[in-house]
Amino acid sequence: MAQSKKLRLLTAAQVVEEQQEGAIVLDTRPAQQFAAVHIRGAIQIGLVGYFSSWAAMLLKPNQKLVVVANDEPSAEEAHARLARVGLERVIGCSLADEARWREANIPLASIPTHRCGDVQHALAADPSLQLVDVRSRAEWLRGHLPGAVSMPLLDFESSAQLIDRSKPSIVYCHAGFRASTAVSILLRQSSNDIGIFLDGFEGWSALGLPQEVPSAK
Repeated sequence: MAQSKKLRLLTAAQVVEEQQEGAIVLDTRPAQQFAAVHIRGAIQIGLVGYFSSWAAMLLKPNQKLVVVANDEPSAEEAHARLARVGLERVIGCSLADEARWREANIPLASIPTHRCGDVQHALAADPSLQLVDVRSRAEWLRGHLPGAVSMPLLDFESSAQLIDRSKPSIVYCHAGFRASTAVSILLRQSSNDIGIFLDGFEGWSALGLPQEVPSAK
């Protein structure tokens, strides 16, 4: 088998140019790093976890991609894993460097992150706050945060209307991986007040906090 060509390292200006020409910036860093600061409009799918599977399900094979990673080995790993699932139009990579991004005037963004205590206080302070559960429907039926709306990540295109864009939202999954990806996709469509619940349902359940289980019909 022929060895894949080494991934081209793009300058900040080149990343902006490729993004303006339709390439998707795919940020492969962990959720907390992505939330702290990222290139506006990027989609986040963490390299740790089912990276290639989610990429194959959420991205189109003909879509041009620019990979963002913490270092070149991570970018090359992402490149190889994407190719294995048919996502071969990776045109280059950018190493995460906030200072350099700012020097180049790249539009940046950040996302609020929450832990269990934050979510409890936020719900008490603002009853209009929406909880969006992006786990599978089967997971949601086994138990979810009180009042949460089920909006599985794989069904985003058909269920996006379930979110009231006029209200603030906190998105969660089992342990934060899918929630971060979901929020990055939602923020490409609007600039709503949307946060990521990093502890997820796993953290909520571990503390014995209230949850709802739909009654069988």
